[in-house]
Amino acid sequence: MASDINENDLSLDEFVKLPTTVDFNVINTERFKAFAKDRPYLKLGTQLANELVVVYTNQENIPRLFEELGDDFNEFYPKIMSPLDSISNEDSGITQLLNQPYLNLSGRGVVICFADTGIDYTKDAFKFEDGTTKILYLWDQTVEGKRPDYLYYGSLYTQEDINNALKSEDPYSIVPSIDEDGHGTFMASVAASNEKGEYIGAAPKAYIMAVKLRRANEYYIDKFLLPKDNPNLYQSTDYLLGVKFMLDRTEEMNVPAVACITMGSNASGHDGNTLFEDYISFLAQRAGYTFVVAAGNESNKRHHTQGKILRTGDIDTFSINVGEQGTSFSVAIYGPAYDKISASITSPTGEVIARLPFKVGLKFNQNLVFDETQVTVEYYKGVNNIINLSFLRATQGVWDVTLFGDVVISGDYFVWLPITGQVSEMVELLKPTPEYTVVYPATALRCITCGAYNSNDESLFVSSSWGPTRLPRLAPDLVAPGVNVKGIYPTGYGTKTGTSVATAITAGAAALLLEWGIVRGNIPSMDGDLVRTFLISGCIREDNMMYPNTKWGYGKLNVLGSFAVIRESIVNYFLT
Repeated sequence: MASDINENDLSLDEFVKLPTTVDFNVINTERFKAFAKDRPYLKLGTQLANELVVVYTNQENIPRLFEELGDDFNEFYPKIMSPLDSISNEDSGITQLLNQPYLNLSGRGVVICFADTGIDYTKDAFKFEDGTTKILYLWDQTVEGKRPDYLYYGSLYTQEDINNALKSEDPYSIVPSIDEDGHGTFMASVAASNEKGEYIGAAPKAYIMAVKLRRANEYYIDKFLLPKDNPNLYQSTDYLLGVKFMLDRTEEMNVPAVACITMGSNASGHDGNTLFEDYISFLAQRAGYTFVVAAGNESNKRHHTQGKILRTGDIDTFSINVGEQGTSFSVAIYGPAYDKISASITSPTGEVIARLPFKVGLKFNQNLVFDETQVTVEYYKGVNNIINLSFLRATQGVWDVTLFGDVVISGDYFVWLPITGQVSEMVELLKPTPEYTVVYPATALRCITCGAYNSNDESLFVSSSWGPTRLPRLAPDLVAPGVNVKGIYPTGYGTKTGTSVATAITAGAAALLLEWGIVRGNIPSMDGDLVRTFLISGCIREDNMMYPNTKWGYGKLNVLGSFAVIRESIVNYFLT
């Protein structure tokens, strides 16, 4: 129970401001409603379309909730997401399409949504020719101020607010939202910049909605042993609320929307079975909604490995190399829920944590004598069989993890370290595999998963994540230019590399399709699945390569080719 008994009497918007408040996701079933009714220390927040609800409580209540809700509660923890980064329009067929006089497409009447590090609304790239802003709404989760009752934190700025700020000599006195990092501004410029010349976006006349995400709660940063010096750590709960906010506004306006998701995490089973991914797949079936998600930049980062325990009673071992003394990190092992696998750990000095028999909900801590490392072992079972290992102040050297096949039906297991930026570069798996490195939430069933290639030499971007997913679902769907792509930072012009920028280009291409299909009334029922189908159909494919494949998906983005396919087959779409 929280130490301050008066917390229970606070309103939700007051409660979320407390430094001890944390949140989590849960499906708001009748069982959970009854559970929460008797516990005043739980405060229910926003409910999403698929009945997913964000719940707030004091962090001291988490251990008790863990036991009371059941041992699959691990799936309800928010995932910690980070940006996926490390000419392009022309290479994607977008320039040719923008210059096509008969189609005359520019994204007009479509909204592209960004939940990111913010957006520099003062840039000319985000203004129409008359100087007014293209940004319809900006929800800054980091600044407390004016907001509607359905938002419990942050400040909301409307198009009118931003236009008033742009007329002022001191715009930040009216709209005090600043993109200190620049990632969000850059993504928005690649997708929807209205600046002429080489910095024009893929859908220059599209509207923009933006959410500036607040930093993840320190409780979760500490729990997952994430680097405190990384400013770009964000909770999936805040991201989800940002996406819901933007899509709700587009529904009120009756305009189509593209959600451009350029952040990700390795904290999932990479099988699409998370609450965020369920939400994406649920909404992508609605006319006018499309989700374009970055595949990640993990293929060569040595953050994934996999193996197989052949039969009950057998063992298998994988190893983690820690190249720096005192580094802290976690590692997650996923397998089928119908298997039962347990683990033991051997430190670089030979100290052993003996096999711990698998028991759902087990949490075991041990301070090693010679290594000065604290190791935590946790077992969970939900959609997957999960083993979480945490190493606090890990000793430099090779750590061996031995897995025991207590009950083996499949025997397959998959191991992931956190994504780049969430774990030290000095921590790596000794025998990594590049497959299954598409990150959460790009493993969702109905999103458009986008990898990256180098349009200068036509090679795959070296870090672009490989599929498939564990659903199984082929991923990525396609690749777009993602190396040295030009865009706009708050500080000026520059370039960026990674699947994030490839995704922003693809989001702009999706906006062009929605303009043609919904805004112009050619296919009023166009949904995310159909946008994905058209983009895949138009991809450029090499004669000497088999498609689809786990690196290139169905080929290189070419939206002009998509319209060529539409022209040849549009009668069939109308008939169906």
